[in-house]
Amino acid sequence: MKDIVYFSFNNWFSGRDYPIGDKYEELINSHKFSNENWVKENKLVVVTGNIDMSVNWCIAAPRKWVEENLSELLTNEEYDYDIITYYKGENTVTTYTKKYSDFVYPGTPWECKYGMPFKEYDEEAVGVYYVEEDEWEWNDNEEDEEE
Repeated sequence: MKDIVYFSFNNWFSGRDYPIGDKYEELINSHKFSNENWVKENKLVVVTGNIDMSVNWCIAAPRKWVEENLSELLTNEEYDYDIITYYKGENTVTTYTKKYSDFVYPGTPWECKYGMPFKEYDEEAVGVYYVEEDEWEWNDNEEDEEE
């Protein structure tokens, strides 16, 4: 269905794993995408689960909902975010640039970030679906190191 937008957020790092901005901070920090009542009121289909110590959300939403609530996701607008690392007593700040559209998956994808599955959008499927890590193959898109 082309009027559906598939996108994914993870609550680990602002900017890298979900977009910068107050409305995104509110959605992530309040775990709205894990709230069954809120998800049903907003007619979303959400697959969620833990990735290590973070929470991942694979969301299918009507395009109209995205246009009204998270319209930046439908643009190539860019933003900058910083990652601060501390090593041997020194802070290093690295600035990265990302597009809001980087969180959107084109077409009808079968998996979102880290290989967690999307659930195809259907109005009868509206709700939150929890998956355990052993129910899907974890994939961080990084090459495995040789032992």
